[in-house]
Amino acid sequence: MHDPLQDLASLTDALYRAELTKVEKLNAREASLRRDLAELEMRRRNSRNLPHTELTPVRQIGADVFWEGWLSRTHADLNTQLAQVLAQKAHMMAGLRRAFGKQAAAANLVDRAAQEKTQRREKQYRQSQDALQLLKSQKTEW
Repeated sequence: MHDPLQDLASLTDALYRAELTKVEKLNAREASLRRDLAELEMRRRNSRNLPHTELTPVRQIGADVFWEGWLSRTHADLNTQLAQVLAQKAHMMAGLRRAFGKQAAAANLVDRAAQEKTQRREKQYRQSQDALQLLKSQKTEW
């Protein structure tokens, strides 16, 4: 026999896990972009900390200008991608919160139904024990 509340709880749990998986993928993408930005910044600092004697040939052919341009374009591109990921993540977090609320509500309904079932069984047991005691007391009176 299928318990509709248990089915509801399973469904809401599956929906929550699906939303969580989406957010986790975005978290991984965000972390990757942040690592790329940190690595890019490290490269920028390393290139700026080079001794001037090592930079002279690079400057003579204009490669330093191209390097700085590439760094700036790459930095801007990574920041744009990060902003897009953060916007998607903010949107998905709202869905995740809704899914979590539904999951928690369904679990609460299942728990409450189980408690009510236990209470009904305990009440029936007490009533049957009371009836048995009544029958025993009437039997001794005969």
